[in-house]
Amino acid sequence: MPSPVAFAVPKRAVTDVTAYLADLEPDRITTSQAAELFSLFAELARLGSAGQTLVARRAAQGERWKAEGHRSAASWIARAAGTGLGEAKGLLETGERLERLPATTQALRRGELSGTQVREIAAAASSRPSTEAELLEVAGSGTIENLKDRCRRVRAVVGSAQAERDRYAAIHAARFFRHWSDPDGAFRGEFRLAPDHGARLLAAVEGRANDLFDEARRAERREPPTAYQADALVDLVTGSPADTRSRGRDRAVLHVRADIAALRRGYVEGGEVCEIPGVGPVPVATATSVLPHAFLKILVTDGVDVLSVAHAKRTIGAHLRSAIEERDRSCVVPGCDVACGLEIDHWHTDFAADGPTALHNLATLCHFHHFQKTYRGFVLSGGPGRWEWEPPPELDSG
Repeated sequence: MPSPVAFAVPKRAVTDVTAYLADLEPDRITTSQAAELFSLFAELARLGSAGQTLVARRAAQGERWKAEGHRSAASWIARAAGTGLGEAKGLLETGERLERLPATTQALRRGELSGTQVREIAAAASSRPSTEAELLEVAGSGTIENLKDRCRRVRAVVGSAQAERDRYAAIHAARFFRHWSDPDGAFRGEFRLAPDHGARLLAAVEGRANDLFDEARRAERREPPTAYQADALVDLVTGSPADTRSRGRDRAVLHVRADIAALRRGYVEGGEVCEIPGVGPVPVATATSVLPHAFLKILVTDGVDVLSVAHAKRTIGAHLRSAIEERDRSCVVPGCDVACGLEIDHWHTDFAADGPTALHNLATLCHFHHFQKTYRGFVLSGGPGRWEWEPPPELDSG
């Protein structure tokens, strides 16, 4: 534990670096010297971030933030660090998680981890401490995106199908869309969606953006890809006219990568994946039930070796879709008369269990009841003309 005299060390470091920067003239040094200085300042930044992470939680236990008129300790930390409130809360959470991660704490003290790296590792390894060493190795040898991808996979392993469904339901429950105007008067926004919903949105935007790109090239106009994506989003949301090719195009095809063992079990275990490429992990229930128009890329693996790849087409053809729409003109759950935005479910035998994409195995549900069946344990039984809707045992007994 540092003695009071030890405070002189960081104070002297701040004084020395401040004085050095006051006299630094980048144009008067060589490019090699600039590169070396950049590396040194990067190390200083990691050490500074490590110090903040190590002491933030203890600082929050004191009264200073109250004495200075802040609503919370996180508000005081955000002001002191010059960050947003969300980042300050994340710093406090990371400090708490590090108490159970000694190897990560030591790597942080040595200046081997950036603030982003330690947050990612702490969030993932706190739920599965056995992965700590592996994540530290990824942080030391790979990019930050590689680390984030691996951490997402670690956090997706929750031990049961019900836990996967609960995790998805929590993400879905926290969905939002927010918007504001920036100082220039531009319309800005952000949103949070469940991963499969985000993938559907992304696929639709990219499809329309490609059309707009082709139109612009024919007219000899050139703009950044992000501009076409922004125009595509407006077109899709507001119903602006699309060209004839877009009007006649089927809904975008989505892909899911999943290990066959996870599909059969109903949830992922360590080393397995069930994810939408470019988006992230999704519950196995999502792969098998929530994406009725997807092609599942099923990776048959043995350890790290891919033995074979199977493409399982789930697309429901036009004739079959017409038959279902004629038979099920509204949600089939007794008492539900929702007739818009309906979704088709493999109600009797799930697709992962080799359930056929055939009329007798398909039923139409509204989004609410489809969500309950997939993530809340509700059961649809009976059949056309005699449908029954059964709650999970824990609700039925209550």
